[in-house]
Amino acid sequence: MTTPLRARGLSCDVQYGLDDWIVYAWPPGHDSAVLVGRQNGWLATHQTPAESPTSMTVLYDTTVSLGPDDFADVEPLLAAVDELLARLARAQSPVTAPGLHVAEVPPPPVAGRGTRSR
Repeated sequence: MTTPLRARGLSCDVQYGLDDWIVYAWPPGHDSAVLVGRQNGWLATHQTPAESPTSMTVLYDTTVSLGPDDFADVEPLLAAVDELLARLARAQSPVTAPGLHVAEVPPPPVAGRGTRSR
């Protein structure tokens, strides 16, 4: 599970939970985390501690409708992670307040070598 998540640019850590492995994945530039567990099916959640320490959204869940191929087929799970990454706000440049003029500062002149004789 970590290989396809890392290929999407997420930093990953793996811990052993009560009954199975849990993958923690952090999108770059965000304080949120994606948790993926595989106990009785796949469960992927997105947590945003900056909004609320208890804020959690379920991205993908097969724990209630486990079929024979649900553990082997991770493509729907990865598609849900891809949808999340597309929705996450990207870092934007700061917005200038209306009526405020921001002057551009020219770069300093290139220092030339002096040819003074002694």
